Amino acid sequence: MIRLVVTDMDGTLYSWIDYIVPAVEALVGSVERSTEWPRIKIVQALKKVYAKYESNEYPFVLQESEIFEAFPEFGSFDKLIIEPARIAFKDARKKYLQPYPGVMETLGKLKQRGIPVVALTDAPRNPVELRAKMLKLDQYLDAIYCLPGFEFPKSDVGEKKISRHIEQKEQQGEYRAACKVTELPRDYEKPNPLGLRRICEEMGVSPTETLVVGDALKKDVAVAREVGAVDCWAEYGTYISLEYKERLEIISAPAITKRHAASILDGDARKNARPTHRLSNFEQILRIIDGASDRS
Repeated sequence: MIRLVVTDMDGTLYSWIDYIVPAVEALVGSVERSTEWPRIKIVQALKKVYAKYESNEYPFVLQESEIFEAFPEFGSFDKLIIEPARIAFKDARKKYLQPYPGVMETLGKLKQRGIPVVALTDAPRNPVELRAKMLKLDQYLDAIYCLPGFEFPKSDVGEKKISRHIEQKEQQGEYRAACKVTELPRDYEKPNPLGLRRICEEMGVSPTETLVVGDALKKDVAVAREVGAVDCWAEYGTYISLEYKERLEIISAPAITKRHAASILDGDARKNARPTHRLSNFEQILRIIDGASDRS
């Protein structure tokens, strides 16, 4: 009998690549118009920061980049460069960040059945909470377990390099998800099974009564098997176009792709993989849960 569902987020509940590629490209285009810098110079400046923080969603990338070093007065830099770029990124995110078909309906049915759903992701807290809030996933998830979030950047003299408006929104909790969010130590990152074990322990459910779903064979399926949980490979999340892979390589550091899009790095491993369940859509976990109940 399945009493708990633990799900990955990127590539499982929504396509991270389909959203992040056009969003970062929109940000780059905005900076290009604001500064008249060459596009390649902007991309490389941003990639240095993204690589440092291991995330293409690091929200303070511009003020931490060499672009800011060329225009070091924060007030005008914020209004003329950061703000237009933030809006461009936000608009693209709103357009392209969408849940996979059947995800919201399935989460709703699990909630009706009283089966808790917990997300386990290798993404940092800030973007994770924001995505969950935007897609209203936090209305259905019982908890999110993620990597530590980002702190506000500061100058050499300790002054925060953010606008007062953003700081106020943070203080008012406008970026917080409605469900519980727990930051895990960085060494808990999948395929380390400690995160999954901790979830099962804190939810009071045995791993053998837990269904784990994710798009990465090495980071989701392998972890589920190691702890004795039911593994479900979200194969649908691995279908990425060659065009988007190439565009991701332009804007993203390899470490970021490895963390947030691990499924596209599985390569030939998937040919020999034997996940217990292969999913062509998220909704199929309901049949798996029903089958487990029939056997119990």
